[in-house]
Formats: sequence, structure tokens, C-alpha cells
Amino acid sequence: MGQIMDLLNLLESFVRVIDNGSLSGGARQRHISQPAMSQQLNLLEAQVGQELVFRTNKGVKPTVAGKIVYEHAQKMLRQSALMFEAVQEQVAAESGSLVVSVSQPMGGDIITPLIFDLRKDYPELSVSIRMEDQFIDVVEDEIDLAIRTGATGDTSGFSRKIAIVETCLAASPDYLARHGVPQIPEALSELNYIQYRNEKLVDSLELFRHGKRHEVCVNSEFVAGHPQVMVQALLNSVGFTRMPLFMMQDYEETGQLQRLLPDYQCEEKPVYLVYPSREEMTRKAEIFIEAMIERFKDAAGIRLVGQKLVQLAQPA
Repeated sequence: MGQIMDLLNLLESFVRVIDNGSLSGGARQRHISQPAMSQQLNLLEAQVGQELVFRTNKGVKPTVAGKIVYEHAQKMLRQSALMFEAVQEQVAAESGSLVVSVSQPMGGDIITPLIFDLRKDYPELSVSIRMEDQFIDVVEDEIDLAIRTGATGDTSGFSRKIAIVETCLAASPDYLARHGVPQIPEALSELNYIQYRNEKLVDSLELFRHGKRHEVCVNSEFVAGHPQVMVQALLNSVGFTRMPLFMMQDYEETGQLQRLLPDYQCEEKPVYLVYPSREEMTRKAEIFIEAMIERFKDAAGIRLVGQKLVQLAQPA
């Protein structure tokens, strides 16, 4: 690399000399002395093995070999300038702040650990994460990327369905020991349901088995406004709930929580990427999306689907 830089330095001096028609003019532009410029020209001629200029009282003119070197030197200098410019643009594209909106359950269990790992490879990448369950407009709220589970909401921009989140029913062993382990969906009506957020009352659940749909009534007597509150309610035997499988896995492995009716399939939730513009997708967002998809591959209960980009209607 050092030899290439030395050659480019000599070529730039040579181009400046030819453009100015004199060693002194080229030396002034390069902020070096005329003897230093003369020495650089001699070094270049030694490398080429040809005289490159005619020295006269009125200045210098390129020889036939000098004209060839001059023509190629201009191209090489332009290409090297473009190379360094592209590198700087790439560095800038992979640094700076990226604003990401994500729901609280996925934000806490998957996206936040992902950001910590991502910063190890891209220390200049700053991610501002907004964990919010309410729907936002990515354009109006100046969000670079939103990860929406279940629905995209009333937003403009573009969306792409990328995954499916599996859910399951869970309760603590202590709660089940006191109230009994349900063997059929209808038995859930006898248990207390822990509802996540209170925007809409949950009074029934849908379960599926062998292609048959089961709708069962549930009684919601506790509402948790945060995923960790919901988990603490489960661990304190308040009742049972439906939760993402990726949240359930660790608690099930340690025996803190137990899955209910494992032969039945609960409702699945689609995962959408929503961003303001297809054309203005930044390199920062691309890096984040690529890392997130890789993380989804290893997450329990998440299946990648990869659908095409869809333009969303402008909210009224």
C-alpha cells in the first residue's frame, strides 16, 4: 500500500507540473520547494525508465512518454479520489443515529440484546430505540424503521412482512397445582386470565387443533401494562396468559412457567418492517435489518417468511 501511495504522490506532482508548465508552478500548488519537485520528477522518470519532460528556459513540456503517463496519471488520481470518497461515505453510512420503534415484548427480549451485539461490529452506529406498543406514523414521527407485530397500524410509508411470531399459553406450576391443569380448551374459563394492556377487553381466546377452531371464554381480572409486569404476575401465580414463545422459552426451561394445552396452537402474529421510503433506505437501516433477520433465525417461535414490499396508504 505504501508503494502505491508513493507512486500516486509522484504522479500528482507530475500532473501539477504539466498543468502549470513549470516546476515552480507545480511546486507552489503542492506546497513544496522547486528542488523537491525536481527530485520527485526524477524519481518518477527513474521508475518509468523514460524522460517525461523537456526542460526549457520557458518551462517544461511533456515528452511522448510523458503524454502517456500524464493521461493515465489523471485517470489514476481520479479513481483514487473516488475510492477514498466512497470509503468515507461508507463509514458515514454505517455511523450516526438510527431511530427504531418496536413493541415492548420484542424490544426487550430480542432487539435490545441485538443492538448491544451490533455495536461490537459497528461501534460508531448509534441506535435510538423506542419501545412502544401504540401505533405510530413513521413519516410524521421521523422514525427510520418500525417493527410492528400483529398489524402495521395507520401509517404511511412502506411495509414488508418478514416473520411470524408463535404464541402459547403459560402459567406457573404453583398456580396450576392450586387450580388444576386444563385438559381441554373449555377448562380455561375456570382460570384467571392475565391481560396484556387494556386497550380492548380480552374475553375470549382462539385455539386450533387438527384444523379445528376452538373459541373459549376467559375472565380477565388483571391487566399488565408492561411485559415484565405480566411475567411477574405469572410468577406470582395471579393467573395464566398468552405470550410470545420467545418470551416463554427461558422460563419454561427453568421450570418457572409451564405451557398449557401444548397440543393446541394459539393465534400467530405477523411481524412487519415499516419504513418511510424505499428509495431512501440507509445503509444503517440495512445493517440493522440484516442483523435482525439473522437473530430471528435463532429465536424460539419465530419463522421468517420474506414477503414483498407494500406501499401503505397515506393516513387520512
